[in-house]
Amino acid sequence: IPKYNIKKYIESVHKMKVLEIILPVLVMILLGMACKRLKLLDQNGINNMKLLVTQIMLPVAIFHALATSEYNKETGILVGIMFVMLVVSFSIGFLLRPLMPAERYQKYLPFMVSVYEGGSMAYPLYTSLCGAENLSQIAVLDIAGLLFGFSVYMGILGQVENGEKIDPGKLFSSAIRTPAFIASVLGIIAGLTGVVQKLLAGPFAGTYTSVENILTTSITSVILLVVGFSIEFDKKLLSPCIRTIVLRILLQAVMIGGVLLAIHYIVGDHLLLNLAVISYMSAPATFSMQTFLKSEDGSAYVSTTNSLYCLISILVYVVMAFVVY
Repeated sequence: IPKYNIKKYIESVHKMKVLEIILPVLVMILLGMACKRLKLLDQNGINNMKLLVTQIMLPVAIFHALATSEYNKETGILVGIMFVMLVVSFSIGFLLRPLMPAERYQKYLPFMVSVYEGGSMAYPLYTSLCGAENLSQIAVLDIAGLLFGFSVYMGILGQVENGEKIDPGKLFSSAIRTPAFIASVLGIIAGLTGVVQKLLAGPFAGTYTSVENILTTSITSVILLVVGFSIEFDKKLLSPCIRTIVLRILLQAVMIGGVLLAIHYIVGDHLLLNLAVISYMSAPATFSMQTFLKSEDGSAYVSTTNSLYCLISILVYVVMAFVVY
């Protein structure tokens, strides 16, 4: 076979592999947008889907991923690195507030440039790229996000929005009742004790795997459908939203570089882990932030910014797919 034919064949296979990864993601997001436009689904239906994902499907996926992971000192180091990065980026957000000309949005800037939407954005994109069997790579990073998000982040957000002093007891109580947080803790315990690994080595392995698969197989498609439905574009908010997005991109680019550098020197090079870091830290701010906002104007600003930032996350995903495949 002529050399140039082999080269063309390899290039065509490369393009097809990338298309196989990217197209399903885009199709599900576009389908979600179409369902909203054509009124095939309403907000109640989407809320029920979110409930299904956040209360059952995602916790099961997180538990399984963490329960079947190997734990060592590197795991603790990764959680520590991510937690420090979250504190730093959140703190810098307060220093960036003067760069927002609209004062009514300044108070939200620290929350918009820090923390990540792991479950509804980073998880499905990373799973599509690296496979569900490697979900633990990004789930470990999200442990710090869950700990920080349901303590410092949401606590200060509530204080900013309500003008009230937050009760640490209530914050802790809320955190420990969150299914994703509970699944993370139980998954880590199961991983450290090896309970699930022993179960998978026994006669009930097939039963466990079948139950886990049927609960999590459609999680990516459901989440992407919800993301597509939730995308909103408000022309009046474009200026402050774009400014926020630019600030988040610049800050997160520096944070990603710092985290990858720290991992390189402390943990070592690991392609799947590097992709997990980039996928996770390229996600928009947590969608759950909107549930804590009382101002319609503030909610619209946050929603529009996150919707637009989803496009950034998808673009980063596409670039990674081309680089990897």
